Amino acid sequence: MNAIILPSGQADNLTPLTSSTPEFLLPVANKPIVEHLIDLLVRSNIKEIILILEHLPYETEQYFSEGERWGAQISYSLQGRYRGLANSLLRIAARLTEPFLCLPGNLVTNLSISDFFKAHEASRGDITLAKGGVSETALLPATPEDVRQIEALPVIITPKALTVAVTNALSSDFGEAIISLKDESIRTNIYQSSCTINRISSLESYLEVNKLILRGGIDTLILPGKAMGPGFWVGTHSKIHPQAVIKPPVLIGNYCNIHEETLLGPDAIIGNQVIMDKNASVQGSIVLDNTYIGSFTGIKDMVINKNCMINVPRSITVVMGDDIILGDLDKKTIYSRVECLFNRVLALIILLLSSPIAFVLTLYHLIFPDKEYLYCEKSYSLGTRTELSGEMTPKIFCLYLFRSKRRLIHKLPGLINVIKGDLSLVGLSPITKEQLANLPEQWQSLRSQAPAGLFHPWEAEGRGERTLQEKLVMENYYAATRSLLGDLKILCGIAAQFTAKISKTA
Repeated sequence: MNAIILPSGQADNLTPLTSSTPEFLLPVANKPIVEHLIDLLVRSNIKEIILILEHLPYETEQYFSEGERWGAQISYSLQGRYRGLANSLLRIAARLTEPFLCLPGNLVTNLSISDFFKAHEASRGDITLAKGGVSETALLPATPEDVRQIEALPVIITPKALTVAVTNALSSDFGEAIISLKDESIRTNIYQSSCTINRISSLESYLEVNKLILRGGIDTLILPGKAMGPGFWVGTHSKIHPQAVIKPPVLIGNYCNIHEETLLGPDAIIGNQVIMDKNASVQGSIVLDNTYIGSFTGIKDMVINKNCMINVPRSITVVMGDDIILGDLDKKTIYSRVECLFNRVLALIILLLSSPIAFVLTLYHLIFPDKEYLYCEKSYSLGTRTELSGEMTPKIFCLYLFRSKRRLIHKLPGLINVIKGDLSLVGLSPITKEQLANLPEQWQSLRSQAPAGLFHPWEAEGRGERTLQEKLVMENYYAATRSLLGDLKILCGIAAQFTAKISKTA
């Protein structure tokens, strides 16, 4: 038997979640909603599946491909605009030579497909709809009201019913076309059972269905992650601090970092690659993938998508401009890669331009090794908060320097560190082990927001040596306001200072 998964035609009701996420890939309990349906179908030995695509189709096809991952055969029918069940079935009618199952793409259910199909065969009918929420299983003639819900419920349709119904429904609703048939050549039944059938057609239903799943209300769904206890699941490579408070039911995705003194639950779903900072809390809410939740941020009855906060009870959507409260880790990762490439390329260019000087000074070091003109200094960097581990574990590296009073000459070998990825061209000053041990905790936290650099903000101002306190203040301001353009301005300022000194000497 073929199964057809149809668009809901209601993707706009889930804006802003569906602004960039395909309707079929909307996460439900940390898995795309249609993936739950595919799991259900494959377990029922239905492996030939047709997806009718309307909303962001190419992303959907890229994710599901041909279905090998699930042991299924998935094919597609692309529609620029969904025009209803009749129009969709007409396009693929040649592929439907035996009874087939239609499921809305926004459906979450624990319906027994095998029992449903057996009931359809026993009825000898042409169309059988499934309805849940009743205590006793029954197969009854469908009422007109039942038939009007044909696009909202699981339904089995025979080729005979397809031919007759599509012919009469091209200019009207499929259900109304069935009801309007004068004869009784199409027999329509309804299969009632105790199963749960839910459609996600609004932000309210999206949040409620996810909570229902966590509470075990749709028990046949396969939740990603390992069960750590009753109502508590954790994905792979996730770190949970021992002082984090977990109140089940809670589902945590892959590669998450839950810091100390955080509160999770009840009814909390955390997506993949999420960082929850110290004292943050999530209750009765969903946090989608690649989101950073800042310290002391409280989330309750909300859906969080990166820096977008949706207060579901109040129907209010707020986009946070401050990454300290909510952040987009995707954006930071992309920016970090571009910044890293920029630093390495520019460092290589500077090193090539200054290679005659570097060659002469290195040769001097080799001729007079006792003077140790080229030396290595063990340094520490706290890294940046964009790492998924979220930890402030110091990075240890060997910083190469020349023994010269001229700042640029002194730091020339450090360009090798930039090319290796130990440093950025501009950033916070690397610190020694002793300085790290004496650095107050609040300064450590602020310094973790920016990488260590070969050149530093205060060096562009042309003043003399700064005190340690002045450096800390300037560096923490830089960490909070840094940008690629700002780094370029600092480099230009340092170059101008160097040029001015050369001119005075000349």
